[in-house]
Amino acid sequence: MAATGGQREGNLEAPTRHPIDWRQADYYNEDLLFSELERVFDHCHGCRRCVSLCQSFPTLFDLVDESDTMEVDGIAKQDYWRVVDNCYLCDLCYMTKCPYTPPHEWNIDFPHLMLRAKAVKYKKGDVKLRDRLLTSTDLVGSLAGIPVVSGIVNRFNKTKNFREILDQGLGVHPDAKLPEYHSRSMRKRPADHVGLQAEGEPAGRTRGKVALFATCYGNHNEPRVGEDLVAVYEHNGIPVTLAQKEQCCGMPKLELGDLEAVARAKQANIPVLARLVDEGWDIVAPVPSCALMFKQELPLLFPDDPEVKKVAGAIFDVFEYLMIRHREGKLKTDFQQGLGKVAYHAA
Repeated sequence: MAATGGQREGNLEAPTRHPIDWRQADYYNEDLLFSELERVFDHCHGCRRCVSLCQSFPTLFDLVDESDTMEVDGIAKQDYWRVVDNCYLCDLCYMTKCPYTPPHEWNIDFPHLMLRAKAVKYKKGDVKLRDRLLTSTDLVGSLAGIPVVSGIVNRFNKTKNFREILDQGLGVHPDAKLPEYHSRSMRKRPADHVGLQAEGEPAGRTRGKVALFATCYGNHNEPRVGEDLVAVYEHNGIPVTLAQKEQCCGMPKLELGDLEAVARAKQANIPVLARLVDEGWDIVAPVPSCALMFKQELPLLFPDDPEVKKVAGAIFDVFEYLMIRHREGKLKTDFQQGLGKVAYHAA
């Protein structure tokens, strides 16, 4: 709907995203950050469509309503961090609610503004030991996945006394469900029956043969998912191999604001995956957030890297890949038992 003066009410076009200029010194300037936070928070306060999403928005609106002015200018700047700390970069506000995302002139990208704030906090050293440790998924998974050690870790994680120690020492809630660790990782499980076929049958955007990026969580915590995935793909005539090596995709460190660690993970993963793409393989990641990291976040963080763009165009969520092939009649649906009604939840 057009408004007076040629301005537009809300955003009538699909949201777009700008590259993240995180290498520039101004990105970490706290005064400039607070100025942008105040601008965006003021628009959010006047809109409030996101109040039902994550706790960032109720926190912000409570701060406004309880301030002396009942406006954003009445909030103490240090309380801005309370809003930042409640954002876990789910992107729902950007993708489903906000009417002011670019190309709207107000140019609001709330999640990536929160990312900038988290990066500033990390640069200042304002990060808990717990968060540094738990986002080091490769290290934790490798240590906890050592034979014998994995059994001890899994057993301790289920005992009340140890969970109380974790709560007191690291702030991990004693009732939080913790993932198990496996000494026989995903990389060790399907290795004896992958890569046996060299050619795949193209369908839609897929080339019909898949290189599996195991991901740290899929590798150490849910290796059975990889086994099942390989079985389903091979049943559908899709050759599967494993990426020769991988590190964490970088998403945990992104959420911490440690963008240099994200860059190191990118430097380790992208050459391996780009080489597989050049050899004719599609890439599939069993954890949706890992696929998202390569599809969206890395291209925005490294917009001038052609290898990043190459991988972004060739990586798929597990079910996205099967649905693309299903539309082309390439998915076997002759199940021995009926599945009933199946709902596909897009990642």
